[in-house]
Amino acid sequence: MNNYQGEEDYIEPEEGNEHIKIENPFNPNDININIVTRTIGQLIDMLRYDEIIIPPYQRLPNLWNVKQKSRFIESLMLNLPIPLFYFDEAEDKKWRVIDGLQRMSALEHFVLSGSKDKTISGNETALVLDNLEFKTEYNGRKWDGKEGEGLPRDIQRRIEVCQVTINLIQKGTPDEVKYSIFSRINQGGIELKAQEIRTALFQGYKVDFLKKLISSDTTAGRSFILATNASVPSRRQEDLDFATRFISFYILGYEKYEPDMDLFQIKGTKSIPNETAMLDNICQSFQEAMQLSYDIFGQDAFRKITNSDSRWTRINKALFEVMSVYFAKLNPLEKEKLLSKRNDFKHGFIELQRDEAFWNAITTGTASKDSVRKRHELFKELLNKFIK
Repeated sequence: MNNYQGEEDYIEPEEGNEHIKIENPFNPNDININIVTRTIGQLIDMLRYDEIIIPPYQRLPNLWNVKQKSRFIESLMLNLPIPLFYFDEAEDKKWRVIDGLQRMSALEHFVLSGSKDKTISGNETALVLDNLEFKTEYNGRKWDGKEGEGLPRDIQRRIEVCQVTINLIQKGTPDEVKYSIFSRINQGGIELKAQEIRTALFQGYKVDFLKKLISSDTTAGRSFILATNASVPSRRQEDLDFATRFISFYILGYEKYEPDMDLFQIKGTKSIPNETAMLDNICQSFQEAMQLSYDIFGQDAFRKITNSDSRWTRINKALFEVMSVYFAKLNPLEKEKLLSKRNDFKHGFIELQRDEAFWNAITTGTASKDSVRKRHELFKELLNKFIK
């Protein structure tokens, strides 16, 4: 393993993309948001009956510590104003959390996990209030419990009748519009990453399939971990972002790329087929691409290599993009040819990075249309020299 410590040290940042403009922006008339009011008690009931979905992949739901959760519960006891909630109304009419995930998780942790009715409790231990600032007499209390352990009924009632305002994104709103809303409202606190937003948009088999590509429980995932030297973190879904980038260019092709990269990956995720055989073929192709990358480059896979002695540079997403896609599209004979010439191919790859156009395309402004086209064309040209 390498010696890098933080997520930012494992993966080379993609710089110069902040000024790249969307060429086909959505129609603002497609924005459809209703303002509704609910009580905390109603939200708890919706959680209880799975009518509010806390996305399992969106973001670790319990980033708040016990003190933060307790202080939120205390705010409800004191009937203090609560920030707006944002929910997305899905086709099944269930609400998916967009903004307010930590607050909803705190309610789930305290009320549902702490309920006497264990059929509605979560898997985790119930939250015990601690570090309260004003209602200190309730430190050490759970939601339910025998006298002296749970909250008094009048305090429970005070929490349940608190009213909150909700911005509800109506079902049928285009995904691109939802993505823009997600991005704009998650600017403070623990800001959602692009992949976390995409995951919230596409729950179900699409996200399950992406997870399969990078999970240590699957052959494809183990090959991904091997090829990346276990350097891609999963805590903020960076590994899912790599899988989404692969699937987008693998299915749609670079020719259909339009800035920006995040919206292109939304289109790519939407395009994931629902046929088991097709998914199995893609998964197998990805697994073989990861293995081929490792067989050729070893621990240098997807990293810039400027000479034969280069080691331990950070993983470059643009290189992962082109290598994973074109290696996945090789047939068995082409893979065999490439492996038989691995040393020459690796040398050719080093030479390619000395090409100013290719280097720029994987280094600065990587999300521009020209950079995407350039790196795909030049890498494909190099590959064809060895397999044709």
